[in-house]
Amino acid sequence: MSRDKIKQIDKLIEVIILMIRGERESKSIYQKNAKKAPTEMSHLLFKQLAEQEEIHEKKLRAALELLECEKKELS
Repeated sequence: MSRDKIKQIDKLIEVIILMIRGERESKSIYQKNAKKAPTEMSHLLFKQLAEQEEIHEKKLRAALELLECEKKELS
């Protein structure tokens, strides 16, 4: 039974790692667009979106850490 749970946790870890990559990519895109923004309003919008992606990444990293701890406890 522990093996099944470990496999499920491994799948979740893989998903979260992919999600973290997505957040980084989105953050990079928003930062580039903030630099190219034609107006102050659009610059602030893209800057704020980039900051939100950073927050998302931190939350995902916290979830990843919890899953890794849970996996370790089951091993």
